Amino acid sequence: MKRTVPLVLTFFVGMFMIGEFFIPHYQYRLITADFLEWGVVLAAAAFVLGLFNLLQVNLPKVIRRDPDWGYKLLMLVALVVTLVVGFAEGSARQEPGHVYKWIYDAMFVPLNATMFALLAFYIASAAFRAFRARNIDAAILLVAAVIVMLARVPVGESLPIVGDKLPQFMNWLMDVPNIAARRAIFIGAALGAVATGLRVILGIERSHLGGE
Repeated sequence: MKRTVPLVLTFFVGMFMIGEFFIPHYQYRLITADFLEWGVVLAAAAFVLGLFNLLQVNLPKVIRRDPDWGYKLLMLVALVVTLVVGFAEGSARQEPGHVYKWIYDAMFVPLNATMFALLAFYIASAAFRAFRARNIDAAILLVAAVIVMLARVPVGESLPIVGDKLPQFMNWLMDVPNIAARRAIFIGAALGAVATGLRVILGIERSHLGGE
């Protein structure tokens, strides 16, 4: 029953939501809108479960003084402080002059920017490895990357003969081959999402139930 009931509910709800694309009746749309609102409520409940899971996983490690327990303690303290301040200040917490707003602007935003700044070095390292002309495909990628980078800096525009043509060629690369490749990736991702959704609805994919 623990597996059968969720599979049956998933099948009927999934098929009902798919019917929205084929049944244009307004009453049907109202019912699917209610289903979507229930989904938002369930997503909020999942955040609460994630909070308890975070405490369940990290708090014992802090108590046992496992390796890097100080970082986990700092994370838990920041979590508690943010929650307490957010609930205490209520709906006005995001207005200027409030502690919650200061925590977000003066601490979270700089830390977030620092994380993405560190990612830039990993991206540069990955680009260096990817741009080695080991074969024809890598050579084409390397040439395209060099053209785009040169066209976006003043040095490229000042090159003799080709300097005026680089921005035009770069725009063509970004608008034609790049867009075509992105659309192909999006189409593949959409087909994969549809296939995964059908596997879940039909009960073929059961990993969300704890199965293999």
